[in-house]
Amino acid sequence: MALPRPKRNSTKSKPEVTPEEVLYTDKDRSGDILDLELASLCPNPFNKRQMKGVPELAATIKEVGLLQNIAHIRADLWIQTYPETADKITAPNVILFGEHRWRAVQELGWEKIPSVLRDDKVEDARLITLIENLRRAQLSPLEEAEHYKALRDAGLSYEQIAEKVGETAEGAISKGTVWKRVQLLTLTPEVQEALRDGTLKVSAAEKAQKLDDRDQRDYLGLVRGGMHPTTAHAQILARQRQPEDALDDAGVSNGNPSSSEMPDASKADPELTVSNGNSQPAPPAPRKPKAAKPSAGTGDADRRVAAATRDTHCRLLLETTDPADPDNHDLVLSVLAAAVLAPQQQSAAQQRAFTWLRETNRLTLEATDAATYFSAVQESDDTNLQRLAAFASGLAAAELRTAARRQSWSSREIHHVRLLQKHAQYEPQTEWEQKELGLAAAGGAR
Repeated sequence: MALPRPKRNSTKSKPEVTPEEVLYTDKDRSGDILDLELASLCPNPFNKRQMKGVPELAATIKEVGLLQNIAHIRADLWIQTYPETADKITAPNVILFGEHRWRAVQELGWEKIPSVLRDDKVEDARLITLIENLRRAQLSPLEEAEHYKALRDAGLSYEQIAEKVGETAEGAISKGTVWKRVQLLTLTPEVQEALRDGTLKVSAAEKAQKLDDRDQRDYLGLVRGGMHPTTAHAQILARQRQPEDALDDAGVSNGNPSSSEMPDASKADPELTVSNGNSQPAPPAPRKPKAAKPSAGTGDADRRVAAATRDTHCRLLLETTDPADPDNHDLVLSVLAAAVLAPQQQSAAQQRAFTWLRETNRLTLEATDAATYFSAVQESDDTNLQRLAAFASGLAAAELRTAARRQSWSSREIHHVRLLQKHAQYEPQTEWEQKELGLAAAGGAR
């Protein structure tokens, strides 16, 4: 058996090494695990995740130890790559991922933590941070939405985001899920806040996406008032009184409509979407003649203008009316009677009334939402406060009904507008409204 050869000392002298070469050869490289002082690390400015559950994580680490190292990038390289974040870098190293673990061991009183140097990942730090959170963290729906939006801003498509994220803490995701989450960021601030604090579930918030801002707030008021989201959504749609489905209204345009004006191809009549070879949809097959309907364009615009103007005068009336004044009793009674006799719109009306009271500085009770305010008013012994709240709610119910009425006004809507004319200096300006009130087309009284 061959014996191992003995080691021999070299007779050559060791090469001289310059100080610069020593620094280079001793330099930490990407992939090295270093024991860093906690104070030498600062949070990742791209990490949008809320720092929840740190005490619980600290208890787990105390019991079983730190099962996975964190990762960091040197601050000078980070700032060179992301100069816009320079004011947020407060230590020699930036945490790439593992901020929860870093905070947890701080609570345990550790002085150092093992961390992997990942300078080689600095170009992808933003994406790594977002994807790491989406994969590992129990994010709220809006946190998810913000992460997906940031990935979109970084140039990724919905499909690419779904591909890169893959499995999340909640399971696999699709590009459709990514799109739905991002759309949550288009909701009004009030609805987003309700989603954030748990008042609304994601499915309920998604129902509000196609409503305008005012209808979203009214929808939220109905749900907070105890109505099931599906019922509340249906009530808002019914209030809008859409004349017909988009399919029934489809016809030949006299121009070249944009894609947003075209009906959804998946729902449209096949005859309306077959190409005629000239990149234009083929004309629809002849349909049976229908009864003439009033033009939607000008009338709808007039009604919106009139509704916005009346809303201002409702606020004025609410701001200047003292329900305790005997001279105003007939006015208050008239408004309340109209509200009682009209179909119920309590939650939506209370939400609108709450907004008016807050904006006219007549909200004398501390309350964050309409349901809380009106419950407090009912429990109060202040009869003047109750009259004011009832007056505001009745006025709002009448205005909601008037604004939603797309067909000819009934005596209820006319009564409401006449009341605003008499007590709130309201002057109808649009031709449609003057016609409904029986005024001459030119605007003068007949």
